[in-house]
Amino acid sequence: MDSGMGDKLKGMKDKVVGKIKEEYGDLVNDPEKELEGKLQQARGEAIEKVGEVKEDLEDKADDLTDKVNDKIDEWKK
Repeated sequence: MDSGMGDKLKGMKDKVVGKIKEEYGDLVNDPEKELEGKLQQARGEAIEKVGEVKEDLEDKADDLTDKVNDKIDEWKK
């Protein structure tokens, strides 16, 4: 499973590459390439959001693990 940061970086890359394709398609009057770029940007945005959610879940899981370990330590005393 990819990390949240990895997904965020992949998403950012797709957004940049998609924007370049979109601008190229506009420049050479190629609507298909322009659409391809827009779709890649949307895909990049979605992947980036997935990365953000994964990071949030990883943080919450770490917090929960810390709380459980603290309780276990309390019970051992």
